[in-house]
Amino acid sequence: MEFLSKEVLGMTAQELIINSVIAIVLVVIGIVIGKIISGVLRKIIDKARIEKTPAHNFFNMLTVIIKWGVYVLFLNLAISQLDIPQFTYWISEILIIIPALVGALLLIIVGFAIAIYLKKAIEDSKVESARMLSQIFFFFIIYVSMIFALKTALISMDSVTVNILVIVLTGIIGMAIAYRTVKREKSRK
Repeated sequence: MEFLSKEVLGMTAQELIINSVIAIVLVVIGIVIGKIISGVLRKIIDKARIEKTPAHNFFNMLTVIIKWGVYVLFLNLAISQLDIPQFTYWISEILIIIPALVGALLLIIVGFAIAIYLKKAIEDSKVESARMLSQIFFFFIIYVSMIFALKTALISMDSVTVNILVIVLTGIIGMAIAYRTVKREKSRK
């Protein structure tokens, strides 16, 4: 047994047990800290009476993202503590993607909020062709936030591949918008 654990894992059975116990303790600490932070943030949200505003869902989601960020951080620390090279490398690669996806999601949400705000502000300004102008700004801001989100989500890929993907998606989205516009114009006639 000692030979097998030394050959396969690079450590003795006793070292594996100690590292496993430390890893479990780290996970438990992460869960406790995540719940404490989540509880504190929820109390702050309740005291600020945000539940009566449209931003309530955003702050709830932000609380969940922060809580899970703490969980992922401590899970990564626990896996690193196990010191099993192949397993640690594989899990670490997966855990690197999660913050990138969360960052991309936040960029999309913020971009969408800004786009809606500017769309309403332009429509309320009573400028000539305000509706069309507000639509242009809305879609442009959504497009820009999606590009930044895509670049954030694919941060682990090389920049040439990401840029090619952005160009291809821009072409596809442009063709879809053009098709929709032409189809709408034909149906009006």
